Amino acid sequence: MVTVSYSTRIYILGPDDTLYRLASATFSRMVDDPKRHRLERFAGQRVRMAEVVVEVRDRAPYAVVRLVYEMLGFDAEGRLDRDVFIRRNTALAELAIDPVVPRMADAEKGVVDAGSRFVARGGFWHPSAALEQEILRAALDETPCMRL
Repeated sequence: MVTVSYSTRIYILGPDDTLYRLASATFSRMVDDPKRHRLERFAGQRVRMAEVVVEVRDRAPYAVVRLVYEMLGFDAEGRLDRDVFIRRNTALAELAIDPVVPRMADAEKGVVDAGSRFVARGGFWHPSAALEQEILRAALDETPCMRL
C-alpha cells in the first residue's frame, strides 16, 4: 500500500540566485515572533521566496502540486517585515473570496475596489525557466540545497 502525504517547502533565494531551504517551522516562528527569530544573512534586504507543496509517496518526494513565488522584506536586524507579509496575504485571501461573496454596497456604487489587487500583486515575482527548474529539482530532492 502506498502512503501519500504533502509537504510544504520554503526556499529563499539570495541576490545571486543561491537557493536556501528554510524549515517551515522556522518560517512560522519568523512570522509569529520576528523579534526573536531573525535571518541576519538577509538583513536590510527584500528577497525572493518560493513556497512549494510537494506530494510525498512512501516518504519520498513524488510531484510538485503547488508553487507560489513571493517577496519577503527584512529590516536592518534581519527581522521579517511581518506587517507587510500579513497585509499581502490578507489581500490575497480577499481576492479569493471576492468572486464568491459579492459586496452589495460596492455593486450599488458602481466602484471597483482594486486596493487588494495592488497590494497582493506587489509581493510576487516570476523566475526564469532555468531558475524554476532548479527550484523544482530542489523541492523533489534531485539537487542539493543549502539550509538556513
